[in-house]
Amino acid sequence: MFSLPPVTQTLIIINVLAFLLQSLLGDGLTAALALWPFDSSYFMPWQIVSYAFLHGSTTHLLFNMFGVYMFGSDLERVWGSRRYLTFYMVSAIAAAIAQQTVSS
Repeated sequence: MFSLPPVTQTLIIINVLAFLLQSLLGDGLTAALALWPFDSSYFMPWQIVSYAFLHGSTTHLLFNMFGVYMFGSDLERVWGSRRYLTFYMVSAIAAAIAQQTVSS
């Protein structure tokens, strides 16, 4: 029987829960967790990670989680849970730094 590897499953659940909370709590939560420019008064250090779990629409969430399901499952099976989670988080942090660099 097919089952998702544990980290892939957890990432999908966290992203869906974050989207549901974002939908229920509205702009306050989004403003606190979204990635703001470093020189903004809204910037907080945790946003370098938290932004990666926010999504702008149901379609955005579905396509992103489809990618995690399709590629993440195989990567986790080949690399192992720890290496896959490290890759996922380093990629999110690198993307945040790239975004901050380009938008400055």
